[in-house]
Amino acid sequence: MLAVDMAPSTARCEPKPTQARFARMASSFARRLSAGASRATGSDTLGRAVFGSMVLGTGGLAAWQAQRYRWKCDLVESRKRVLAASPRALEAVVEHEPSPPEFTRVVVSGRLDHEHQMLVGPRSPPAGSPPAPSGDVHTGWLVLTPLHGERVSVLVNRGWVPRDKVAAIEQPRGEVCVEGVVRAAEEPGSFALPNDPERGSYFWIDVAGMALDAELFDAVPLLVEATARSDDPKGVWPRPRSASSLVSFRVEPPMHLVYAGTWATLCAASAAMVALRFRR
Repeated sequence: MLAVDMAPSTARCEPKPTQARFARMASSFARRLSAGASRATGSDTLGRAVFGSMVLGTGGLAAWQAQRYRWKCDLVESRKRVLAASPRALEAVVEHEPSPPEFTRVVVSGRLDHEHQMLVGPRSPPAGSPPAPSGDVHTGWLVLTPLHGERVSVLVNRGWVPRDKVAAIEQPRGEVCVEGVVRAAEEPGSFALPNDPERGSYFWIDVAGMALDAELFDAVPLLVEATARSDDPKGVWPRPRSASSLVSFRVEPPMHLVYAGTWATLCAASAAMVALRFRR
């Protein structure tokens, strides 16, 4: 009689190699999906932060330019009101008010001290100046000259002269009458060079310091900027600004609206990108 082995076969209980491979692949794919979802969540957070900052930044710049527009319009109107007044004698103005408002119109007579003339710059032509012909020099100097009057002495900004016309600066002798406006000292910028009186180098208008350099020890502590008159001779340097040009700016009020509209458009575009990219 044949003996029959009744022990169960272990081969039937073990998974086939193909099934084991499939299980490993499925497990690996599930892990990759989980990791990808985590990375996508982190990427979305970073994207929202970046694009959100763009929306806030451009929106803030648009609001700032709109505020600048309103401020510039108010500045133009207030300056027009001051300039609308008739000029008064400088000595009477400072006697009544030692620190008169800027752009107060004044007239002062005296003798110009050309030996202590100072050139400030280099500077571009003032705002409101007529455009220079093609090929002309576009930078120059402000010409500041002490004026000694009978009752008052003051530092006068006689106007702007191109670099190549310095030798042609007119130096009138005797009694002169200057009509102009009261100006305050300039505030030096962060990168402005210090004035060097010993070398005759002036980069910004320091009224008090320049008055001492010009030996104006009894001068009133302000600057008079000469304004052009209808009877001024043509082609003479330095060239003062007209009173009407004193309300002109390198960036006029309407340009602030253009800038505000540009930033607002970029803000809206950035907001649309955020909504389309990250909405669920």
